[in-house]
Amino acid sequence: MAPKQRPVSSKSRADGEAPPVTEPSVRDRVSPNRLTLTDRIRGILLTKNLTLYKVSGLTKAYDPREPAYHIPRNFYFQLRSAALSPTLPQLFALSRVSGYHLVDWLAVFGFRLDAIPGLQAALAHPRTTLLDSTVYDVRAPIPWFRDRFTAARPPAIAPLSQLLETSGEWLPVPSVSPNPRLYLYAKIGRQDAFAFPDLIPGSIVRVNPRLVERLSPNRPGEISKHFFLVEHSRGVSCCRLYFGTKNRVTLTATQLPFANVELQLGSEARILGVVDLEARPLAAQRRMAHPLCAPPEVATDLARLWTPGPLQPEVGTHRTASLLKNARLRAGLSLRRASEMSRAVAAALRHKRYFASPGWLSDFEASGVLPRHIHKLLTVCILYLIPFAEILSWFGFALRETDTASIPDEWMPRRGEHVREIRGTMVRAGARAAGFLGSLLQRFGEVPFFLRDSLPSLSGLEEISLRDVFWVGGQRKALHPSLAGALFVIVNRRKRKPRMFQRKSPWEQPAYLLMRRDGSYVLASCSLEDGTIIVHPYAEGFVRPERLRDGVDAQVVGQIVTVIRSLPSPP
Repeated sequence: MAPKQRPVSSKSRADGEAPPVTEPSVRDRVSPNRLTLTDRIRGILLTKNLTLYKVSGLTKAYDPREPAYHIPRNFYFQLRSAALSPTLPQLFALSRVSGYHLVDWLAVFGFRLDAIPGLQAALAHPRTTLLDSTVYDVRAPIPWFRDRFTAARPPAIAPLSQLLETSGEWLPVPSVSPNPRLYLYAKIGRQDAFAFPDLIPGSIVRVNPRLVERLSPNRPGEISKHFFLVEHSRGVSCCRLYFGTKNRVTLTATQLPFANVELQLGSEARILGVVDLEARPLAAQRRMAHPLCAPPEVATDLARLWTPGPLQPEVGTHRTASLLKNARLRAGLSLRRASEMSRAVAAALRHKRYFASPGWLSDFEASGVLPRHIHKLLTVCILYLIPFAEILSWFGFALRETDTASIPDEWMPRRGEHVREIRGTMVRAGARAAGFLGSLLQRFGEVPFFLRDSLPSLSGLEEISLRDVFWVGGQRKALHPSLAGALFVIVNRRKRKPRMFQRKSPWEQPAYLLMRRDGSYVLASCSLEDGTIIVHPYAEGFVRPERLRDGVDAQVVGQIVTVIRSLPSPP
């Protein structure tokens, strides 16, 4: 039975104050994940001995001439209206008064910043873009695993369900930090795929800045064997480089007719790193309003011999407006195209306020004024590929402050109770393992936690289990161009009827995972003819085709929809 409440004066109700008897007992009466928004805010403020009345007065005292930062006394009443939401200055004021992180206050009101890198990786941008690899919620539990395979060496090819098993969820520890910033990550665009078919549109690549000096040609006049990520005035490009004299490099395309533009390092170009890993989608899935793996195009402005501009262009008098426009142009988006993509963002985040019309985007770029709704700001970050902390700095805000703390877990939505359950085992789960898992962590050097929710969009599968992911790092010889250097593959077990397309190149042919009768595996393109599986090897040198009786000599496990592969190792 709920505790008896004392009468509340009309003045306290008008001021937005909650009854003094019920405020301390909110947490005892209601489960944290069932709290209303106003009850959650009351509980958070009470941890600092604050009430809404005090908060309202403090915000007015801090910024007496800035009404945008004021928290009104009827704030709770406003939040109960579906048409109203807090502004960014108001959340900044709450963060300053309470001493809690702005990231946490954003999460309380439903703005999960970790959705930004996930949707950046899912959307099909026209140009190659750097992804925001920041893990904003460093306390979010992450699914983790432990070794099941105890032998010295794992099998050449095996499902991860034979090698690993789930061990619950844990919070990241320093040994596997979510924000080490050791690597950069980029997504290859469909209009500037200089490295096609070695790197295809839609692929997410990892870039190692520490390999630049080691893998650059020693003598002028050579073309690099590895792929470099280069930043220039028109964005970023992933390609081989021709190293000329006097510190000049030329963008070199592999097959497509892109212009070979010479750039001066330092003033016109900057080498960001060397590509060492690729997550390649092999099946075109129409998600997020566009094909996940679209065929490459050659942008008109990149096919012509364009004149390089300075690496840091002038931003003009309206600094924020110029930065917004430059970010959109580097992403290769028109206002209309960006508006169309915002529909996919609104659908994914399930709120119509994330949609941005062409007129709104134009006005925002022209004025450079902070939008009223935080939804719109997140949409711009996703579409224009701007880190949220960076765009906040354009408007004078700081995302993380050293003098703020984290909101207690029990008051955070959909997180508190679960974290308390796993806290006792998270150190064991996060510790460095000595078996298969430990060798993987040592080999990769960094786990891209920001992509933890992106595997469904990369593979086209709604749910992915350990049975769908195969370790293939021990394959003897790649029988498909996309499988060279493959470490892992994701398999769609529903697609078991192999097909061949006569008008497509070997790079575009689908690949399948077959299991022979003896338990060994084959990864290759294949077709089914009169009950016989015919394996078509696309490999360097001669490899004899195989004929396997379907269901007798071998069976199709499924179609390979995603490949995670390492590029050629440094010599």
